[in-house]
Amino acid sequence: MLLKQGIAPLCVALLMFLECLLPIAAWPATPGTAIDVPVLPAPPSMSGTVDASWSKAESLTLDMDFTYHRAATEATTVYVGQENGYLDIAFVATQRETITQAQVTNGSSVVNDDYVEVALNPQGTHGFAYAFYANPRGARFQTSSENTAYTPEWSAVGVTTPKGYGVTMRIPLRVIRNGGSSTWRAQFIRYTIATNGLAVWTYAPDASNITDASFYGVLRNVGAQGPTKTRPQPRVQPYALGELTPKWNGGDTSRVGLDASLPITPTASFVTSLHPDYSNVEIDQQTIAPTAFARQYQEVRPFFTQAGSFFNQTFSCNNCPESLYTPSIPVFSQGYAVEGTQGPVSFGAYDAIGDARTDDAAAATYSLDNTSEIESISLQRVAADLPGIEDDTTTMDTGYLNQQSHFGAYFNFGMDRGTLVTDPQEANYFEGGPFYNTATTSVGIIYQRIGSQYDPLDGYVPINNVAGYEIGARRTWNFSPSSLLHDITTFDEYSRYGNDEDEIGETLSYEQVNFDLRDLLTLQLVGSSEGVRTSDAEFLPFNGNSVLIGYRYGATNQSSATSTNTPSYIEYQSGLYYHGMLDAWTYLTTLQLAPRFHLTLQDSEDRYESVYTGEETTTQWLERASLDWQINRWMQFDVGVRRIIGPNLPNAYQTLALETPALCENDPYYPGCSIEAGNVSLALHFLEAHNEFYLVYGDPNDLSTLPALYFKWIRYIGAEKGT
Repeated sequence: MLLKQGIAPLCVALLMFLECLLPIAAWPATPGTAIDVPVLPAPPSMSGTVDASWSKAESLTLDMDFTYHRAATEATTVYVGQENGYLDIAFVATQRETITQAQVTNGSSVVNDDYVEVALNPQGTHGFAYAFYANPRGARFQTSSENTAYTPEWSAVGVTTPKGYGVTMRIPLRVIRNGGSSTWRAQFIRYTIATNGLAVWTYAPDASNITDASFYGVLRNVGAQGPTKTRPQPRVQPYALGELTPKWNGGDTSRVGLDASLPITPTASFVTSLHPDYSNVEIDQQTIAPTAFARQYQEVRPFFTQAGSFFNQTFSCNNCPESLYTPSIPVFSQGYAVEGTQGPVSFGAYDAIGDARTDDAAAATYSLDNTSEIESISLQRVAADLPGIEDDTTTMDTGYLNQQSHFGAYFNFGMDRGTLVTDPQEANYFEGGPFYNTATTSVGIIYQRIGSQYDPLDGYVPINNVAGYEIGARRTWNFSPSSLLHDITTFDEYSRYGNDEDEIGETLSYEQVNFDLRDLLTLQLVGSSEGVRTSDAEFLPFNGNSVLIGYRYGATNQSSATSTNTPSYIEYQSGLYYHGMLDAWTYLTTLQLAPRFHLTLQDSEDRYESVYTGEETTTQWLERASLDWQINRWMQFDVGVRRIIGPNLPNAYQTLALETPALCENDPYYPGCSIEAGNVSLALHFLEAHNEFYLVYGDPNDLSTLPALYFKWIRYIGAEKGT
């Protein structure tokens, strides 16, 4: 039974904290591992299998399982070599369990399958970090800490075998900003969904995260055939857009513009955007999920996917009040930025110029990361200037973690100043406290104060005018990969905040338990009791007790919770909410109709039963269906259909629209406004090397379909997308 009293999570967290102080048996660490990357006489076979052409490559094995902190139960051998400016890597994986390999088109969904990964840090724990993934089909994905749109051309081929599968990779060194280094930190990883196993090359029991480069192995003599280019190619990406739409919707139009990235040092670039276009329909971000706070949305604009990566570099944060939230910046006509790294310092600055508005920001972060300690300090300034309003926010975020004891602390400070600030003391922000963190256990105690006028114009602050304490804890118990129960994870959080009127501003008692079972079954139980002081000074509940049963949903790979590409789940959420009671159901399933076709069906229902005079009992539905056709590695076609019907749920910061229909005309998402809208969208996307095409009808981010057909062509001149 879930504990509902506020003291329960406090007791659980304190017990877990004491457990951390007790001596525990440690697994022996793998000694520092380093290899010389041999030069191969010719490009090896890229067929997904290892043959004689790989005979000169260096071989290594992934012997330890990071999830279970024990020897890996299935063998994985990796072969590494280089030739002609390429890094060549082959994985040979033995696997008894069913192989999960639903993704065909290159993209981020690759990590929702079984996958192998090469993580590269050319400048050690400083500079940029890169990761290259491939699933057993050979579909590939990659990331860079510099640019969230990093999409260079490289090759991966995967094949299944009677004993498991094999993957071969060929990665061009030119797409990696190495700063002239020939000695790189590296980790080789294999993830298996059926067992939640993470086999790794180098293992250390002190590592609290698999992505900590200070515990990686070392590749020596990278680029041994001659120095690789220390300064990458410039990238210029002009685009041409055509739109066909009726006159009442603006009429047919066309436009051109460009984004560009021009390297100024081996690890820094000048970035610009002229007449940028934001018609790309990347994702459907519509939701009716209950929340007491404003929603956050994902940034997809190219200028900010690169320039924005260097901001909000907090060591840790709670509710994360961000002084820079780029989706709050409206359309601008031109943008200029500088970003990069230099030794232990990363930095970024931009200026976005719009119609009678300018938004600019600058940030610099110093970080130190080794096997003994992690520490960082980040300074950031964000400003907005528009008619009649100026806003200027300065923040400093710092933290320290001892890698052996796993104890640390962090502190964040912020000051918001400008036209809308009348009392500077009420426009300040502070947060900090001690914590303990390992791969399976976290405990933290913090104090936070957010003044009533701390509300950066270009930022996101879930709640202000609060001051108080919070304690939170997480604990994962991992069992055998072959057992019925793979793991249990608990999350506990207790907080109590007051406001400047000596009233309770917010309280939270939250308990969550996840059970991940064999055969990819998940059970999630949540007990949540939350109270928030609303905009009209009422203190109201926004509870969220819930039960979720999932299949192929919610596996945890130690760095984040993920689902497979074919998840199914049923979730029921209930509790006191605003002036009444909320009952919410969500049903979702994704079916693999054929190797390249996936159908997703979702039905969500929010029933709000009010006991407040003047408010009615309401129900809102969201119904969504989408068909995904993965045509090949480079091309994907999607059809989406969605309906939202019924009044919006109330939240804590906007009074319900009862007798004010004008509010609903200006903002159909306003709480209490009734929606009856449908949306149909179709999108064909193609990306290979230096060309990217979109053919799109409608927009999934619009509430209702606007009859518009878009064709967009982006040409990458010089370097490839995101490099």
